[in-house]
Amino acid sequence: MDTAENHHGVLERQELARDAWRLYAGAPIALRLKQRLRVLVCPFEEALSMVPEGSSVLDLGCGSGLWLGLLAAHGRRIEGHGFDSCSVAIGLANGMAERLGDTGSTLLFECRDARSPWPDRTYDVVHMQDVIHHVPVPAQRMVFDNACASVRVGGVYIYRDMSARPLWRNAASRLHDVIVAREWIHPVPIATVEGWAMENGLEREVAKTVHRVVYAQDMRVFRKTR
Repeated sequence: MDTAENHHGVLERQELARDAWRLYAGAPIALRLKQRLRVLVCPFEEALSMVPEGSSVLDLGCGSGLWLGLLAAHGRRIEGHGFDSCSVAIGLANGMAERLGDTGSTLLFECRDARSPWPDRTYDVVHMQDVIHHVPVPAQRMVFDNACASVRVGGVYIYRDMSARPLWRNAASRLHDVIVAREWIHPVPIATVEGWAMENGLEREVAKTVHRVVYAQDMRVFRKTR
């Protein structure tokens, strides 16, 4: 990537970070700051660009709804559905959606554990960021399979999670979750994820690792072919 592309990417992230701050106006300062920092350390702009206009979108483990909120705020006109097991985060997401007003998008957020029954429908886009390593190991394959089943034929599954390499960045991610989430996480090797996707009738279209600050994130975009 050349210098111009790097500069453009930084400007784009800064714009999204400002949007994230505005979306949560009225929320406690610490929570607003958390949303702003998330944009700066995670490759939000890459995943946002992969959602076609007018898509139905499921964001699994949506947290406070930031990803769907940014899509709506930028006029993508989506039908967005997010769920997360944290009731506090879902409360913030619903408050954010109310403040957005009429953007041409509809956003629905609900408190739901990924191991509970899923919505009985399919979506054009399914997005899962930094979720699978928080799921207990015995349930990881079930959650991943449910995500794949939620993608309509021809739709895409955007998967993002911490990378195993380099080791120092992996250690930074683990330390982050020990401090913030207060848990020892259980990442799934990316080769295993790709195998699971293939078994579910998905083909890989994008494979990359993105480095931000001290973190590294594997991004895979799969298209459902059957």
